[in-house]
Amino acid sequence: MPSIRQELETTRTARWYRHASGVHRAGAWAERVREYAALRAVLADHAAAMPTAGRNAQPAFQLAGLLKLVAERAHYAGAEPVYRRYRSKQHGQPISRWAGADPTVKPLAAFLAEAKIAAFWPYREGVIEVADAFDMTRTEWATAYLRALAAWATDNRALAAYHPGGPPPCVSEDLAVIIGASAGWAAAPSAAGHAGRLTTLAGDVVRSVLDDASITPLGAFDTVRDEVRSMLSPPPESLTERVLRAVAELSDRMIHATGGETVITPGQASRLRATLGSLATLLEQRAGGHLGDA
Repeated sequence: MPSIRQELETTRTARWYRHASGVHRAGAWAERVREYAALRAVLADHAAAMPTAGRNAQPAFQLAGLLKLVAERAHYAGAEPVYRRYRSKQHGQPISRWAGADPTVKPLAAFLAEAKIAAFWPYREGVIEVADAFDMTRTEWATAYLRALAAWATDNRALAAYHPGGPPPCVSEDLAVIIGASAGWAAAPSAAGHAGRLTTLAGDVVRSVLDDASITPLGAFDTVRDEVRSMLSPPPESLTERVLRAVAELSDRMIHATGGETVITPGQASRLRATLGSLATLLEQRAGGHLGDA
């Protein structure tokens, strides 16, 4: 079964990003990056001039002629170079827009979607890199991802607040991967509903950042921590069955190991003995308690 990392690297957005930013399209991608940077600068200037309320909250806002303002900040002679890249019909542009050919997605919406994705991508990649060092559970993946999202919102408050506001559009796609990482758990009828709810919580994390400039990424995640952990923790019965299957599989592999095959290292064996010893003690206590109750 593919790992969470492998699945995240093959989402529709991940494939688009690799295609768009590949070395064979370096010049066209550099132009896009220039426009994304111009957008952030325009939004930051206007957000800084807006009156704030409460704890330095960043309200949602909207600007007339935004693509024209971006073109001016990028020092283009006119807005057409920006518009043509984000129309549904692009007439042979070297990079297809993330929004695809759907004519109902107007250039501004297509541009904003890409700008959010591009700004968030380094944070997303950071989460994936951490996975190389740690064998993370679903809950740990969700925690790392939502904290990275909060960090993105902290560093890009104006972009996150621009109407209609919220996370980059790739977030729901990524969270669906994370929520479905375990085949047995993902097969549950509630998996799709859980993915939708987790996406809603991602929006809550971003809103926490926009509502309070002093909040940290950890603090923003803490506003949804309990629900995330409750949602992603497998039922006790499921966890027990997984442990039983893993122990049975390991035992079988050790019994039928061929000459020279290392199923488990001495260090792993030592750790496993200690863990199983602690578990045996807990099981004896539980069994003793039930016998006492009987």
